Amino acid sequence: MAFPIAAILKKAAIAVGSNKKVLKTVGCIALGLVVIICMPIAAVLGIFSGGAGIDTGKTEIPQEEILQAEETMERIEEKMLEKGFGEERIEKAMVLFSFCLFQFAEEENFAERLAGCFETEQTDEELIAAVNAEFGTNILPEEFRDLVNEIQKEEEKE
Repeated sequence: MAFPIAAILKKAAIAVGSNKKVLKTVGCIALGLVVIICMPIAAVLGIFSGGAGIDTGKTEIPQEEILQAEETMERIEEKMLEKGFGEERIEKAMVLFSFCLFQFAEEENFAERLAGCFETEQTDEELIAAVNAEFGTNILPEEFRDLVNEIQKEEEKE
């Protein structure tokens, strides 16, 4: 009984192998089944093996960088107070450091250079022009003004 089944399968294989259209159809069906069965398994294995990470958009800032930023902010505040500036000017200096000039923090005399950009009775345009000249940046006065206003609004909410 097993012999006739083998003969039938042999004749079917010869028929499929000799007709290109049928061979192509059988091959596509076989490939489809392999993809349908193997891809979900591969995806599950990839996720649980740790090879695929999910980026939540949250990056952890190293503690050492936070401490350096705090020290820089303290130096800026100290230099601004030495020059006789009040809370509003100190806040503008902090905004400039936090959002525009943080990459210069490691440079020599950064706090002094930043405080040197401030003058009494100075407009935001004059301040930004001085900062751009001192640090070689391209900060726009309008963007700075908008940023300061946004921060003040947030502080008022608190």
